[in-house]
Amino acid sequence: MPDNPTTPPSSQPNTTPNATPSTPPKTDGPSFGHMSMGEEMDSAKWTLPPIIPVLIGVALVAVVVTVVMFATKDKPIAALAITKVVSAPQEDNTMVAVQVKLDNQIQGPLWIKEVRAEVETADGKKFSDLAAPAVDGPRYMQAFPALEEAKADWLQGELKIPPKTTFNGVAIFSYPVSKQLFDGRKQVTLRIALYDHDGLKATDPPTTAK
Repeated sequence: MPDNPTTPPSSQPNTTPNATPSTPPKTDGPSFGHMSMGEEMDSAKWTLPPIIPVLIGVALVAVVVTVVMFATKDKPIAALAITKVVSAPQEDNTMVAVQVKLDNQIQGPLWIKEVRAEVETADGKKFSDLAAPAVDGPRYMQAFPALEEAKADWLQGELKIPPKTTFNGVAIFSYPVSKQLFDGRKQVTLRIALYDHDGLKATDPPTTAK
């Protein structure tokens, strides 16, 4: 008797449906994956400080800076003024006595290094000369009596001006111009060079010839 044929098991296709992604439940809170434009535009009110305290702070800083600048600003060390200019003819030259007033305005002494004066004539020419040595001053005063009108203590190099004092002095100069040309000058400028400080300058306005 023939064997019954063995029927192979039928293969059943996998009919289990693929898993579908589940939809997350809705919530009432904000979504961190998306920020609305309204919230972005409104964020400045949470990050910027109040404007009034900022303006007050800026104003206070400006006041402090201004006070510091004025407190540290260089103050004048001295005041220099020409009080008298007298001239006397000397052949083709002119002898000139320049009287000055110097106020030392600091707590320390002023040491004079050099005294120089410059005359600018009416035609714009300039002539400069160093002050004559103090030892020659009395001799010049005697030889040119007109210069005695500006007589005072001698203003010279290496002179010490004590703190907070006023010095009235005179220096003598010589210029290669006639007295008439000197008396019609534009101006005389006196410069005093100092040790350890900036120099001083004073200008005499034009005068009428006598």
